[in-house]
Amino acid sequence: MAAGQKYGFDFAGRKVLVVEDNDMYFQLLAALLKRVNVETLRAKNGREAISCVSEEPGLKLVLMDMKLPDIDGLEVTRTIKASRPGLPVLATTANAFQEDRAASKAAGCDGFFPKPVNFRLLFLKMQELFSDQ
Repeated sequence: MAAGQKYGFDFAGRKVLVVEDNDMYFQLLAALLKRVNVETLRAKNGREAISCVSEEPGLKLVLMDMKLPDIDGLEVTRTIKASRPGLPVLATTANAFQEDRAASKAAGCDGFFPKPVNFRLLFLKMQELFSDQ
């Protein structure tokens, strides 16, 4: 079975920044993104994320953990959107309350995915965002 065939998606040539401080969860995300041919970069905290976004003009998407060890994910999202408004940011969080969803949208997130992430829904959203680029 070809990579990505199980999910029906192929995002070859797309570079995604995963902002995630939890090593195990990052490994899971990276493995699943690899199956749909995504090149994955990692930032373990908000400062690394902001730096990576400024240094990697080829980024097509950011998957943003909302709870980071240094800077709140909402603040990181606002900073990213101020410098690169066209770069989509998708929130990933263990907090799935309506107010969390509203706060992420207000910060500029283009989507909201409670953990554990439903990967089929994530890939559908990625397909939608990539078709607009």
